[in-house]
Amino acid sequence: MSTILLPYTHGCFVCGADNPHGLHLKFHAEEGGGIRTDFHTDMRHEGYRGIIHGGVIASALDESMFWAASYVSRQLYMSVQLEVRYQKKVEVGKGYLLLARVAKSQQRMCFTAAELRAADGEVCATATGKFFPVRRDQVPLRHGDFYPDPQALSPSEFFGEGWGLPDATNQGMVARNESDYSSHETRV
Repeated sequence: MSTILLPYTHGCFVCGADNPHGLHLKFHAEEGGGIRTDFHTDMRHEGYRGIIHGGVIASALDESMFWAASYVSRQLYMSVQLEVRYQKKVEVGKGYLLLARVAKSQQRMCFTAAELRAADGEVCATATGKFFPVRRDQVPLRHGDFYPDPQALSPSEFFGEGWGLPDATNQGMVARNESDYSSHETRV
């Protein structure tokens, strides 16, 4: 089965290649529009000892459904509803498969479904989502926010020409470093 590697960013928690705390998932589109990725986690993502936090699983399911909706229509979406059902514990250090698809698409809403499967095929979690299309000028993305992987579709190939905001320098990739992801202020 042939698949297409979808664009991914530098900083996203789920797909960001440079986010030291992220999942680093790379999503592939299958013939027919389904989305798949391998799902591997480590101790940074655990809730109870040895078990992946449910919020991390929900984030991965949500992102996979975003890509399913976006791949079919080649436009950006925002999730407006996410329902997750946890069926089996997801353990640290084991490999899983994440699958997503569009269940139904309407002009103002895209309905999606996803599941996380263990290596033996057993379903560990399922999700459904509702995604609302957003105009490209409403999303603060630049070409430079995406990782320049020659094996992946470029943002222009994926979304078409004229999408997104121009880079600040108009030079392409915007450099980031680990301090961009580790510094934060706590406000009370």
